[in-house]
Amino acid sequence: MRIIPLFFLACLLFAGCQQEEVKEIEIEKVIDGDAEPGMVHTVFFWMNEDVDAAGEQAFKDALMELETIPSVKRMFVGPAADTPQRDVTDNSFDYSLILWFDDVEGHNAYQVHPTHKAFAEGQGPKFRKVTVYDSVVE
Repeated sequence: MRIIPLFFLACLLFAGCQQEEVKEIEIEKVIDGDAEPGMVHTVFFWMNEDVDAAGEQAFKDALMELETIPSVKRMFVGPAADTPQRDVTDNSFDYSLILWFDDVEGHNAYQVHPTHKAFAEGQGPKFRKVTVYDSVVE
């Protein structure tokens, strides 16, 4: 019976000695946490079957460059989630891109920015399909 309290004490001491790993995240853009989005630009990409791992990595690297465009306030990129299938769910895309702008004018500036044009020209041949949804957020 005396072993049980000693076991719990040993567990507490061991847990207390564990150090939590702190991961530092570098943020290049200062975000105004109080700002409200005025427009959200959502893009879904379906990649061509012949795109290899290097081509996919080049696509992801080029996507990340879009965040450097001044009118982009926030950006989210990722693959389709493995959520349960439902009649209203479409997980068939390979990547999504969600951009937040202050307004439609910010979106329009993004569309003609050289970085966006370079992305579309350089990466466009890798897509078999692209679908865009633009929303004004009130």
